[in-house]
Amino acid sequence: MSTLPIIANAQSRPKPSKIGKTTTLSLIKVFPAKQQRSEKTHEKLLQAGLDLLKIGIFEDISIAQISARAGCSVGSFYLRFRNKEAFFEFLIESISETLQAGVRSNLTKEKVKGLTLAQTVRLCVDDYVQTNRQYEGVIRAALQYSINGSDDWQPVRDNGLMLHAHYIDLIIAKLRRLDHAEARQQLLVGLQIISGHLVNSIAHPVNTLPLDHPDLSHWLFEVLMHCLKIKPPAPAMPQQKKTPLRTASPIHKDTTRRSQ
Repeated sequence: MSTLPIIANAQSRPKPSKIGKTTTLSLIKVFPAKQQRSEKTHEKLLQAGLDLLKIGIFEDISIAQISARAGCSVGSFYLRFRNKEAFFEFLIESISETLQAGVRSNLTKEKVKGLTLAQTVRLCVDDYVQTNRQYEGVIRAALQYSINGSDDWQPVRDNGLMLHAHYIDLIIAKLRRLDHAEARQQLLVGLQIISGHLVNSIAHPVNTLPLDHPDLSHWLFEVLMHCLKIKPPAPAMPQQKKTPLRTASPIHKDTTRRSQ
């Protein structure tokens, strides 16, 4: 019995079609371009949502406003998201990826290697406050959705816990004492207190240390140091302008002889 050849004779192969080859090359060029445009549209929609949330409430923002801000049509929006709620989920997922990438690249043990314990604590507090300020609108919207039974608060909470764990690891590495388990618990309590104040200041306008208060980071730093039972370093006193010492003017002796 003869067997069929595994490799066909070159003469028996059909010649490749020039039309097919040209079409294939065209598709290879077109698909990446379309993909790049699609990714750019996603990025523009994401930024538009973040920008609008800084100046308004998510419930009041329309899809038309998001699309106009991104410079695309409403149809382009619906090609990517079935509704505004799906778009909001996309916002939170994108923020989660950004936060995770940020702490891995910006807040590393190498970056804080030359810092003291107090400087490391302050750096972590500053980062946490800045993150809440940057995503204030998203956090507020997630809170509003959670009241209506949505689970959108869970990823926001997970992001907070991720940041807490990262901050704690950086600070623990600076402690000289051996009881790290106790210090970890103290830091966790302090960060929960800080988190509660930040979320409360986002959800409800507060008069005491609002989110935009210039001294907010300083006082939250004091809270965390207090939970660690470490006295914060005293702030440097402003140097007073030195004034030259005044000396008594010399007494001029009357050397004129009185006439006798």
